[in-house]
Amino acid sequence: MSRTPFDRPPAKEAGPQLLVLDKWEDFTAWFFAHTRRWPKAARFTLTQRVENHVLDITEELILARYERAGRERRLRSVNLSFERIRHLLRLARRSDVMPKSGFETAIRHIDETGRMVHGWRQSLGSRAPRTCGNRHPPGTRPEPHRAPIHGSQNAEQ
Repeated sequence: MSRTPFDRPPAKEAGPQLLVLDKWEDFTAWFFAHTRRWPKAARFTLTQRVENHVLDITEELILARYERAGRERRLRSVNLSFERIRHLLRLARRSDVMPKSGFETAIRHIDETGRMVHGWRQSLGSRAPRTCGNRHPPGTRPEPHRAPIHGSQNAEQ
């Protein structure tokens, strides 16, 4: 199926949403052509799992583009799916299911699209507060617990 110039505005003139969708669409087409060459032994396990995550990301990006409610949540979900795919691709590479050149290309595409999704999230004006270890987001830090002082330790009882 070929596109006509009237299907949608060129991606370069569109907002960050369409840039991300266009980039991910290109990656998806490349990736599905690439996974057809993976060994049949991995076809119904690793291959299917990774391909499902790629399709899940496609769905989440489309929903985030057209539904304002829950957009931030959907974009966080996309980031989590990117991380899942990265882990599965590393496993595929270690298992010699995926060739090195394909692995490098896929990781580059995922990283670039991830940066684009991050930019989209920032353009929404909402940044999730970062937490690390026992740190708390600004304004939510609990008061430190202070034990009451009941006299000195040398006091007679």
